[in-house]
Amino acid sequence: MPLADNSIDILICVGSVFNYTNYEKSIKEFYRVLKKNGVLILEFERSNSGDFLFNKNHHKKAFLQKYEYSGQEHLLMMYNEKFIINCLKDNGFRLNYKKRFHTLSTLLCRLGMKEESAAKYAKGDWILRPASYPLAHNVIMVLKKL
Repeated sequence: MPLADNSIDILICVGSVFNYTNYEKSIKEFYRVLKKNGVLILEFERSNSGDFLFNKNHHKKAFLQKYEYSGQEHLLMMYNEKFIINCLKDNGFRLNYKKRFHTLSTLLCRLGMKEESAAKYAKGDWILRPASYPLAHNVIMVLKKL
């Protein structure tokens, strides 16, 4: 990022940008540009997702996944949530908050429902919150640079 070291208070990385990048370089760059006690808001798609339930990739540390969005093929790195949390901690970040989402809609897609139809059920994610770890497709975290 074309920013000076220790120059910003808050960094927001959402929209699965993290899934298109090298996680190690990204985490180091987040740390470099944030001021001490700076806040990182990070969202990414997880390998722990219901999309991969009963699949060899479910819970895998990292793997490349092919998706089609708007008629275009995309390759995204999928990361295990605990793996990324540990990498962030090892690089000077403390996790303050996290919330998983796209749980019910992801499960419905896994059971064969088309994404467009399943998406309207996302508002019911709260029902599956206690079971969100093996199912939720996304996670958003708020971290602090130590």
